[in-house]
Amino acid sequence: MSATAVSVKAGVKKIPGKLRLDYFPGVGAVGIFSLVFLYFPMLIVVWYSFNAGNQALAWQGFSLRWYDRVFHDAAIISATQMSLEIAAIATVASVVLAVAYVLAMDRLNRVGNAVAGAILAAPIVVPEVVLGIATLSFIRLIGMTPGFLPLVLAHTSFCFPFAMMNIRARYQGLNPAYFESAADLGATRSALTWRITLPLLAPGIVSGALLAFVVSMDDYMISTFLASAGTTTLPIYIFGLIRKGVNPSVNVVATLLLIMAIAVTVATSFLSRGSAKK
Repeated sequence: MSATAVSVKAGVKKIPGKLRLDYFPGVGAVGIFSLVFLYFPMLIVVWYSFNAGNQALAWQGFSLRWYDRVFHDAAIISATQMSLEIAAIATVASVVLAVAYVLAMDRLNRVGNAVAGAILAAPIVVPEVVLGIATLSFIRLIGMTPGFLPLVLAHTSFCFPFAMMNIRARYQGLNPAYFESAADLGATRSALTWRITLPLLAPGIVSGALLAFVVSMDDYMISTFLASAGTTTLPIYIFGLIRKGVNPSVNVVATLLLIMAIAVTVATSFLSRGSAKK
């Protein structure tokens, strides 16, 4: 009899070979409660975005009038356009920088690569309040004032790690035989980069860009420190609406942002599965 097996006749359960969560009492209930607490409020927001009344959480019938109002509200449209412009520029810049880093990291030794990765990924760990204050202090020191350019620079800096993680994961999963075969066939470094590496990195680049775009669109804390008159982003405008009094238009905007996030998640999932199959 093995050391991990116990006689069934003795009435003792077999000792599991691996630690599993279902051996701990209450894990299932806690998990269900966590999921309900996380997702049920989102369903409430979506449901009350179709409210016909003027109160955000007082149901008075089904209506699409708040969607019509949001799509024709000049202030919301302006804030959305500002967020889209900043997010688009920051996404392109962060993806370009992330691709450049991923292509250059092979030239670093193991220690240098680890140090560079830790430094560049710092915005994920550092609290956003600290990043906002530090960025505001920095632009003041170099003579800049809050506005469009500081917002773009700040969004690029904290979107970069999210793009980098996806692109780097894709790059590390590539088969080295592709590059070795191309080199044996006489491919130059430039041809190897443009005709082999970048096409293979395409799924990671797209998923990284989508994630960076959503992170930029969703940012409130750092944007608060760097926004000025005429550069109000959508999250800042939503918070202003809440302070004035919550109405179903807030639910509508939140629902639209949730749909965008779900679409990005689904697209990223399909890209990951497609690249894994290939």
